[in-house]
Amino acid sequence: MAVVTGFTGVFWLFALVLYVLNGIAFMRLAGIAGRPEIGWMAWIPIASTIQQLLLIKKSGWLVFLLIIPIVNIIMMIIWQVNLLNAFGKSGAFVLLAIFVAPVYEILWIIWGLSDTTVYRL
Repeated sequence: MAVVTGFTGVFWLFALVLYVLNGIAFMRLAGIAGRPEIGWMAWIPIASTIQQLLLIKKSGWLVFLLIIPIVNIIMMIIWQVNLLNAFGKSGAFVLLAIFVAPVYEILWIIWGLSDTTVYRL
């Protein structure tokens, strides 16, 4: 039982660290995109998706497409490819989001904290 409790604690600590680093990274990415006023959205789960839509110059209302089965998967892939392209990254990285999500998340944190990341939209 102690092993399970320890593993659970480590998991939640790792999740918390990823959440904080992701929030900081997407606040910086909003600043890089010239939209520092939407940086706070990185800290609120649904608002962070809206922030990503705004960074690719799409309406935040499109977030409601995520409640439609199958459409949600297709739209998230399209939006992530557009977000990757907006920051000068290859759309092929979206395959990491599909197959190895933690690696994709860590890459966004690295790109958000990097001084070499540029916005191209």
